[in-house]
Order: sequence, then C-alpha cells, then structure tokens
Amino acid sequence: MNGGNVFALTRILVPTNLGKPSRTAIRYGVEFARQFGAKLFLLHVLDAKELDAALETERVLEVLSAESADPTGNEPSSLEVARNAARHELAQLLAPEEERDTRAEYLLRASGIAGPADAIVACARELRVELVVMGKHTLGFVEHMLAGSVAEKVVRHAQCPVLIVQHAERDPVVGEPRQATAAY
Repeated sequence: MNGGNVFALTRILVPTNLGKPSRTAIRYGVEFARQFGAKLFLLHVLDAKELDAALETERVLEVLSAESADPTGNEPSSLEVARNAARHELAQLLAPEEERDTRAEYLLRASGIAGPADAIVACARELRVELVVMGKHTLGFVEHMLAGSVAEKVVRHAQCPVLIVQHAERDPVVGEPRQATAAY
C-alpha cells in the first residue's frame, strides 16, 4: 500500500427506491458499514410533489401529537419534520440491530428536473461519503436508450466509488467483522 495508508470507509450512502434491487444494495451497505464501522445513510429520492406531500403529512401528524402531549403548541422545526418523515419512510428497511450497528441516518430528497441521479450525486458530495452502494434495475432497450439508468448516471458523475449490486437470489457472503490493517 502507498505509505502505509489503510483503506477505510467512514460514510456509506445507499440510495433506495424501495424496490428489490435497492433492498439487496441495502444488505450490502449494512455489511460494509459493519465491517468498517462506518455510518450508513439511506436515501430515498422523491418527486418534488411527493416529497412536499410526505413532509406536510408528517408536519400535521407531529402538530397533532404535539398538541396532545404539549399544550403550548410549539411546532416542530422543518429539519425535525424532514428527519421524522424520512424515518417513517425508511425505518422499516433495517432491523433495529442493523440501525444501531450502522448508526443509520434516513434522508429524503427531492429530485429536480434532472432526475434522481443528480440528487444522489449531490447528496453523496454534501455528506462526503466514501462509497455509494446502489441496486441496478433492468431496463428495456427503449427505456435504456432514452433515459439510461439512474445507476449509470451516478457512476459517471459521483466523486467517490460506486458499487452496483445486481438483485441476487442469495444473500451476500459475510465474514466476521475484522479490524482494518495495513498490508506491508
């Protein structure tokens, strides 16, 4: 290795659209996070209108539950609403021990007119992740020629490595967590 540097991951991003290929990528992301002791970010990119609706629904639920618990009527901040909305959308994707082991954080982002790939790349850059793990969906020939895949666009534009995981029939092979060591 170069100068005794050890390959390490501290932040891993797994974008998901909640489909089967994304769930496979999440399993890989969890195992990488466990192996390296990294923080795991699960990202769901929604159309701007869908995101607004999710946030507004969460705000209403929080205001109603806050009124019953706290008669002062203090409304939650926009950041609290966004975090809780993301948690409600994505928390069912991880078991409690996976969430704890990976210090998982759930994120929702709007896809602009450029589409979800740009939102994923921007999020990876903003969070300074060292690895993006994504599932790959099979597109038909015409779809692929017209739009390309989100995974392909992320690979081309991300500033960090991107692991594309095919939807597998079996779970990833996982060994016992090890301490990262330098090879001399």
